[in-house]
Amino acid sequence: MAAKQSKKAGLPPGSLIYVSDEDMEIPESEKTVTVFAITYNESGFEEKKIESADDLKKLNPEDSSVPASTTWIHVTGLWDTEIVRVLGEKYGIDALTLEDILSMGQRPKTEAFENYIYTILKNITFDDAEKEIENNQISMITMEKTVITFAEKPCNIFDPVIKRIKKDGRIRKYGTDHLTYALIDVIVDNYFLVVEGFEEWFDEVEKRMVNHPEKESAGEINRMRTELFLFNKAVWPLINVTDSLEKSESKLIKKSTRVYFRDVEDHITRVVESVETGREIVTGIFDIYNSGISKRLNETMKVLTVISTIFIPLTFIVGVYGMNFEYMPELDWRYGYYVCLGLMLLIFVMMIAYFRKRGWF
Repeated sequence: MAAKQSKKAGLPPGSLIYVSDEDMEIPESEKTVTVFAITYNESGFEEKKIESADDLKKLNPEDSSVPASTTWIHVTGLWDTEIVRVLGEKYGIDALTLEDILSMGQRPKTEAFENYIYTILKNITFDDAEKEIENNQISMITMEKTVITFAEKPCNIFDPVIKRIKKDGRIRKYGTDHLTYALIDVIVDNYFLVVEGFEEWFDEVEKRMVNHPEKESAGEINRMRTELFLFNKAVWPLINVTDSLEKSESKLIKKSTRVYFRDVEDHITRVVESVETGREIVTGIFDIYNSGISKRLNETMKVLTVISTIFIPLTFIVGVYGMNFEYMPELDWRYGYYVCLGLMLLIFVMMIAYFRKRGWF
């Protein structure tokens, strides 16, 4: 679904306006903004919570108790454009990049600038209850000593990386390029959970289609196709993103880190292959649904045909004796009525027995 770009109509390029990708307006009570910064090196780390844009202006890794080698700033909630503007001024981020950060519905991509690399990804989760995917746009700025990430909505996707920084000294040995890899890798790893969610959904619907297909099931199958398409739309471009990072000529990506981006690209390829398999499964489920509906229709038509066939001779007999001819000897026979009913019953029983013998019902 395209973001609501109408808010920016007529404004000059680089205008900092948050553009949502949702149909419904987000309540003010849910528009929370949080910012934290982690400064670390091989020997330790220091974490700070940023309360306001003024705190951001004063943030200086050189004043940290930990001699700065790498600083990671993470912003959650993009409704306060002042935070984004201050970061842009402080770190020399291009106005068009800031505009993209605030515009949801962006396609995953990576762009190399003179002093930073800008990357957009999609954090995708699968809602088991609603049977739909949830999209959270992640923007990432990679500099020589600083990585800045922007998340549209609160999420805990980066918690494993935070724990590694706090507990594992190995990640602290490397620079911003390795941190960028770690952040992208954890997002891609989460895609496998989404794939599992789809697979469970497919199994559930397939069993239902085999046992008892309903006309309403067509809507659910179409929803499966839609959700799978949206997931593929978020994942597929990442192959080009990781390939560009691996082959980037930017001095910000060290040669030793390129192999890690290649590994992430392999993971994305596996996810894309799973999506293609999912499409085939959905097609198979739709075929099962059509077969089930056709089978039920055939059963109904068979029953109606049997009933119609049975009533053809009975209707003939009733029609014959319903004629208004004056001379019909059977009409004066005392037992004619009972004999006629008995004959009709006999024909009915014989036809039922014949149909059963032939296996028609």
